[in-house]
Amino acid sequence: MAEKGDMSERKQSRELDSLRRDTAAIARLLRQARLDEIHQDLKQAKAKLDYAESRLSGNPTESE
Repeated sequence: MAEKGDMSERKQSRELDSLRRDTAAIARLLRQARLDEIHQDLKQAKAKLDYAESRLSGNPTESE
């Protein structure tokens, strides 16, 4: 039969492992959210560049 100290150490170890997994999951979610934000920024920049290129080439735009 396991001693009380062993059970307490095991429980503490499981809790620490759980916290490590949670921390890693949160870090992944934050990286993903940041990448999504960067992706949106890139799409907006591309749209602006496409518009500027169209204007510079003399092509009419939809808003004109």
